[in-house]
Amino acid sequence: MGRKKQLIIPVFIPLAGCPHRCIYCNQQRITSAVGLPTVEQVEHTVKRYLSTWKAEGRRELAFYGGTFTALPQSLQEDYLKCARRLVEKGLVDSVRISTRPDCVDSFTAEFLSAMGVETVELGVQSMVDEVLRLSERGHTRADTVNAVRVLRAHNITVGVQIMPGLPGDTVETILETARRVTALKPSMARIYPTLVIKDTPLERLFREGRYTPWPLERMVEVCATIYRLFTEKGIRVIRMGLQPTGELVRAIVAGPFHPAFGELVKKEAGLI
Repeated sequence: MGRKKQLIIPVFIPLAGCPHRCIYCNQQRITSAVGLPTVEQVEHTVKRYLSTWKAEGRRELAFYGGTFTALPQSLQEDYLKCARRLVEKGLVDSVRISTRPDCVDSFTAEFLSAMGVETVELGVQSMVDEVLRLSERGHTRADTVNAVRVLRAHNITVGVQIMPGLPGDTVETILETARRVTALKPSMARIYPTLVIKDTPLERLFREGRYTPWPLERMVEVCATIYRLFTEKGIRVIRMGLQPTGELVRAIVAGPFHPAFGELVKKEAGLI
């Protein structure tokens, strides 16, 4: 039997809570979202998605696009209390958030668990410290290891996001990241090849000739290797390549973009 369909209802908090701007990031361009949603808007978003959902799978409310655990504590509580009401009403089954590895500690994990968060997706991006430094991530590989440890200690499901092709990346560093991710045994992963987006520091480096995006064919090849590795280790890959919205397509300056990137990778991996 195939996996039941799952509805993830995204609520975007673009750049909210982020301690600084990473070299590749322009969340407004990627998500089309501007400003923080109100609690009422969160509820409206859930009801709008449910109005067209006819399948029987789990329904999950997900806060994406910023650093949720770095938001003011009161705002985190407002959002998660809203989410808990929606769970109690039977409108959604669970809640997930996304955040940075260096914004997770034991106190944070305990709070998220108490508020009913079942899944945390970590913006890992790389497990090579030099690549993280060149990308101005502001965290280290050790931060990721610690975040996974404390989340798992509080029975929170962990997902990771990696971004092959960042400044300083080579085939070797990308595969090193993949191997170190598998050692952490996350439940799921997203693979987002690095793209040059308008109005980002990475665009400036590209214009100045100081950053060269990866060709599509080469990125597909290396991601196929990652995909096979993750699949063999039981890590479910839930997304490869950014969702090709009109806003995103208009914002791409350069890089290995394809609207069906995931399908290209699966074919290269020989798994479809």
